[in-house]
Amino acid sequence: MKILSVILGAPFHEEALWFRIKKHMDILSSLGHEIELCFYTRKKLRFNPPFKYSVIKSSPLNVHLKHFLKVNSGDYDVIFCNLAMSPFICSLSKLQGIPMILDNHGDLVSEMDLLNQDPLKKLYYKMISFFDFRLADRIICVSNSMIDDLKQRGVPEDKLYYVTNATDLDFFQPLNETEINKLKDELGLPDKLICGYIGSADKWQGVDSLIKTSKNYRDDDVFFLFVGFSKNKKRDHNSLFLPRVDLDLVKSYYGVSDILVLPRPYHKSTEVAAPTKFAEYAAMGKPILTTDVGDAAKLVKKYKCGIVIEDNQPENIIKGINKFKSLSKNDIIKMGQNARKMAEKEFSLKKMKKDLKKVIDSL
Repeated sequence: MKILSVILGAPFHEEALWFRIKKHMDILSSLGHEIELCFYTRKKLRFNPPFKYSVIKSSPLNVHLKHFLKVNSGDYDVIFCNLAMSPFICSLSKLQGIPMILDNHGDLVSEMDLLNQDPLKKLYYKMISFFDFRLADRIICVSNSMIDDLKQRGVPEDKLYYVTNATDLDFFQPLNETEINKLKDELGLPDKLICGYIGSADKWQGVDSLIKTSKNYRDDDVFFLFVGFSKNKKRDHNSLFLPRVDLDLVKSYYGVSDILVLPRPYHKSTEVAAPTKFAEYAAMGKPILTTDVGDAAKLVKKYKCGIVIEDNQPENIIKGINKFKSLSKNDIIKMGQNARKMAEKEFSLKKMKKDLKKVIDSL
């Protein structure tokens, strides 16, 4: 098949959105499909994707027509829509009889609600979602919670396919003690229980609550490592904050942490999402402290690879950390080994390929 992958905007080459797009297109290419990417954006693309691609300068007023003309000039078998806005932009493709696949990362309407957007904007995105789910011939869901939610909202079950949010298990894998100790020395990390968070400070991540916990948690045996959102390196009494780092270093910071924390608040948007960092946490063979939200919590319980707390209130995060403190070193090592096993079974690129093939073969 000849597949046109549609992207709105110009993602950075180390952005989670681009990583997911690239993984999908790599897999589809390996299955023998011809891949082309099309970026509809006002901005300049700052890297060269490893696929045939075009960048079409567009605005909300003309993007529908420009997409229609783009598709009319090619001979595409499938339109692969990345993120929730894409099927609406690609709606004229339905007139050309080309099936559309929506890769649905999250719930657009509830994300706007979490960000406290104004009512008119929320109404607009609600309309977009309504059309998206009806226009798309297949909807890729990143979690089973998302499938359950969309079924309850009346989306036909035969449209819905689970595709794991996989990670590279060869890249993200446990570090040896020598590597860990060397990096700890370089960072000046103390010989304590290190609770790590690596990622952005978006509201749905809940990291603000973890930072608050660190400020109020007075325990000489616990230290917090935050990487990815601080403007500069800074050190608090029991915490180290580091700015965003290159991908090659991300796994190093995962590796020096004894526990990796997923402090997401409970909300519709977080319940249906599948954070990329969760798969990476698990691949690194680290125990996970997570709130009782979405598929992540269910998997931690199933594989016995961490501790699930009620919510991300500081008092509950502290309870979770104290539970880890009460475990033996062997218990923590066993949890980490279970996390890696979970990653190998649930988040491998091999599984993603199998899941994605089912979607394509169903058309």
